[in-house]
Amino acid sequence: MHKAGQIIRLAIYNIYMYRIDYIQVFALIRLFQFLLIVPVTTVVFKLMLRVTGYTHITEENIQSFLAHPFVIGMILIWVMVVLLFIYYEMGFLFLMAFNQQRGIRYRFLTIWQQLNRKVVYFYSVQVIYLIVYIALLLPLASFMLPLTLTQAIAIPHFMTDELMLSRSGKLLYAAIASVLGIIGVRSILTLPIFTIQPRISIRQSFVQSWRFSRRGLFELLVLLAMILTSHLLLLVGITVVSTLPLFILERVWPSTALLTAGMTLAFLEIAFVVLFSLLQAMFSQVMVAITYNTPLISKTKISPNLKKRYKRLSILVCIVFIVLSVININSLEKSVYAPDTKIIAHRGYTAEAVENTIGGLVRAAAAGADLVELDIQQTEDGEFVVFHDRTLRRLAGKNGVVTNMTLSELKTISVHSDGYSDKISSLDDFIEMAKALDVALLIELKVQGNESEDLLPSLVKKLKDHQVLDTYYVQSASSQLMTQLKKLAPNLRVGIVYALTVGSMSDATVDFIALEESWVSDNLIAELQQSNMDLFVWTLNKDRSLQEFIGKNVAGVITDHPDIALDIRTKQSEHQYFLQRVLHRLQFVF
Repeated sequence: MHKAGQIIRLAIYNIYMYRIDYIQVFALIRLFQFLLIVPVTTVVFKLMLRVTGYTHITEENIQSFLAHPFVIGMILIWVMVVLLFIYYEMGFLFLMAFNQQRGIRYRFLTIWQQLNRKVVYFYSVQVIYLIVYIALLLPLASFMLPLTLTQAIAIPHFMTDELMLSRSGKLLYAAIASVLGIIGVRSILTLPIFTIQPRISIRQSFVQSWRFSRRGLFELLVLLAMILTSHLLLLVGITVVSTLPLFILERVWPSTALLTAGMTLAFLEIAFVVLFSLLQAMFSQVMVAITYNTPLISKTKISPNLKKRYKRLSILVCIVFIVLSVININSLEKSVYAPDTKIIAHRGYTAEAVENTIGGLVRAAAAGADLVELDIQQTEDGEFVVFHDRTLRRLAGKNGVVTNMTLSELKTISVHSDGYSDKISSLDDFIEMAKALDVALLIELKVQGNESEDLLPSLVKKLKDHQVLDTYYVQSASSQLMTQLKKLAPNLRVGIVYALTVGSMSDATVDFIALEESWVSDNLIAELQQSNMDLFVWTLNKDRSLQEFIGKNVAGVITDHPDIALDIRTKQSEHQYFLQRVLHRLQFVF
């Protein structure tokens, strides 16, 4: 612990002594990131769409899109640009820390030239090591690397959620995560070793990091955990202290609440950017100190021009603060409304019943869901059964393909999940119960490839017979089938389910799309609103995600927790305090 304390003191000392250098470096990094990397990414994608002739990308056409030679070339170039950006950003921080810890005077130009000499490795097969290294360290990289480049990178929730539905899936996920985690952690020092040592390759850096981890990995991880914990506690403390005036004023002097909220949010946004930058600097200092064993504090004189530099910096910070305050006041003022986002219970209320069962439907209605989503398939005898999986294995523990069985056979089978049990239901029984509960349904049609030719006419007839054709919703991942269904029943609300979609959706011929949350953008929301097309976002099980999309007033959110979603929608009204809105805007931290 004594050595750990020395290293942390060394890091704090160097960051303070060289604070002007760090301010300049981080200012340039953020400027380059937001003014070049993000816009270039958008331009490159639009260029790929134009050259290939696609209007938008979905899971139906992504394979042919990615196989296009121009797309392959542009993706490779984009990956290379991102890797170089990460290399130069972290390389600067590592080399600065290395020189500072040894008391070596340096210039930014010298560091730039040193990094340039090793760029040749990015044009060789060895770049694969760096790609693997970055991919394995994404959880840690989300704190260390540019926020917009790593914070949003994650495995889509629908994939992990489906894995977690079965015991074998949970074991598989845990095994893969453990193996990748071990490899990633043991290679954590690859980049600092590569950037600091002038004559070492990426592969050799990878090997050295792996060897070092045999003796010094635990110490390094403990130090990083201590720094991260302290950082999060500091964030919480700053948030509490900064929001206290808003908490008081909006109760005592409500007319000042909007102005105070905008200024408070602006201050916290600036504070968080500064703190995340400090965290990057601390991580780089600690990783270099551990790798090269340099716990001595160097003696460095403070530049005599600091007062002049601080004056310029203060003016810049004030300008940024004013601009952010104005933007936030305008945004917060617009957020004072009662959203009409529909709360859609995913496969019923699965927290208290088996998915896609009458029990789940009853509990979803009791929880206040506006719609209940269910999955249907056509049985061997042409009827419709409410069931999601292709086989009975996961829920019934039996071998059997659903579409190869009759409805009467399926209705005798019991299904089990998380201590609950129920019977498989027909679509007719589901509709009758939904009508009795006065709750509408969102029916997802699953197609396995052996359906009858009258699949769509049979479904339309059934909805007509139950007199719900004008009030229910039907969706499917098959865009072709849904286009046909809309022509067959113009009054029915028809939609397409997408696991991913990028690009314009204005040419869609349906009433709504259901899209996985990772691919929903503000531009898409605005485009669909202008086209009078609804957007259902799936599957939102985190409070943060629910708050975000209900706050954006999308047409519907599909969730396993309709009760929580309803509570969030209720709170998002004109009577809600601005403090809650401010805290919701800080989701990227919490």
